Amino acid sequence: MADSGLRTRWDGRRVLISGHSGFVGSWLAMTLRHLNAEVDGFALNDTRATRDRHTWLTAHGVKGHLGDIRDFDAVHRVMSGAPYDAVFHLAAQPVVRVGWEDPHTTLTTNINGSVNILEAARRCAPSVLVHVTSDKCYRNRAWPWPYRETDEMGGGCPYSVSKAAAELVFEGYAKLLDASRPRVASVRFGNIIGGGDHTEHRLVPDTVAALSSGTPIRLRRATAVRPWQHVLDVVRGLLLLADALDDGTVAPGTALNFAPPGDGATAGELATTLAAHWTAAVGREGPTDEPVLLADGFDPGFVEEELLRLDGRLAAAALDWHHRYGLDDAAAAIVDWHRSVLAGTPPQEATAEQIARFFAHVPSSSPADPTGGTRA
Repeated sequence: MADSGLRTRWDGRRVLISGHSGFVGSWLAMTLRHLNAEVDGFALNDTRATRDRHTWLTAHGVKGHLGDIRDFDAVHRVMSGAPYDAVFHLAAQPVVRVGWEDPHTTLTTNINGSVNILEAARRCAPSVLVHVTSDKCYRNRAWPWPYRETDEMGGGCPYSVSKAAAELVFEGYAKLLDASRPRVASVRFGNIIGGGDHTEHRLVPDTVAALSSGTPIRLRRATAVRPWQHVLDVVRGLLLLADALDDGTVAPGTALNFAPPGDGATAGELATTLAAHWTAAVGREGPTDEPVLLADGFDPGFVEEELLRLDGRLAAAALDWHHRYGLDDAAAAIVDWHRSVLAGTPPQEATAEQIARFFAHVPSSSPADPTGGTRA
């Protein structure tokens, strides 16, 4: 579907987003408002960042409901309050490290949250539901090729187990619902980056904090490879998937990887690219010289997978969806967002400006060059 048709398709549609005040959820909510959808949200809002996003999303016409995704009665009460055309389930505990520190909350949030949203949808029957997990749902293995949708679920830590279990919960409900409403699909995200992510223990927020304060960038493992992708590419993919479920071009029960083309990039490459754009933005008179990258060993007590690649070809083909932003484009957009906010632009305005530019110029089919550019 061409992007010129997105406004027509989403204009006036009623949408519910669980986790609307999270990083990805807020970009999705703002994009849907840009497309004139009616948007409701459901979130716990238990951090300063989520409370701030909830406030400015409300000012942009998003009706937020406060609640815990682990509370079925609260989830059902919200979902039964309107005939929703689409539900996007993003509410989760999203950080691998927190899974080690607080496995109980991680497991109950990510597993019970999926049970509750899918059971509420079974009873309330929205038209479509997009269920979101993570590429960490796959069982760790030693060989280097990318994970595919048919690979085994598993995990080597509480966070991974929670995502694998959420996928199994989805599989059970998908078989139960079959072709009836709601039509459901699950998405396994690769690493999502963009402006406004304030989550602790993540590369982009930590790198931006170092750059803005003029301190060295510290990386847990500079050589770790991940499938980085900009949040707006992901948001567009979610909208295309919901539309494809609605019109029957994607079968109910489908699970898709959302990942950029190519083999991914290292943490060091992403941090270096962010630093280069930051330096270009502030000029050589900025508060720091070229930042120093401290590589392996910064956090030796935390174990994570060195190589994580994700095969996104099935989603690209099924949705005619291709990434606009390569690594360089994404880094430039992140720096632009944060520099704009540091200069006094409200975060919601910086977000809205990037959404408007992205959807005004992205063509319906423009495969991103995995080296960072965009092919016409």
